[in-house]
Amino acid sequence: MSNRLTMGVALAMVVGLALHTSAGFGQNVIEGTVAGTKLTRCTFKPGGCEGTLILETQGEGKIARITINVPLGTPIKKGDEDVYLPTLNGKAVSIVHITERGEKIAKSIEVRTVKP
Repeated sequence: MSNRLTMGVALAMVVGLALHTSAGFGQNVIEGTVAGTKLTRCTFKPGGCEGTLILETQGEGKIARITINVPLGTPIKKGDEDVYLPTLNGKAVSIVHITERGEKIAKSIEVRTVKP
């Protein structure tokens, strides 16, 4: 009976760990200001824009420019409002992304409000 209980607990731990890591495994968050966008396709519905954006980040006194791929279906939000890729120029954003084959791919983009 105790062997069965041990196996049940072990299985529950494995399932719990798998569910916990699958939601955010390999995802990173990067923040900066959008320096430019390139639209390759847009269907003008929420998540309907595809293209790339150039993100300026600042760290250790240096400004870096990072290219982020934005696949079709990527949610882009400002609060509860959906926004489109071309409207991001000059905006402060927070991007959840993964890195695949050396390229950063956006999973979601949130426009941040910058306090003066």
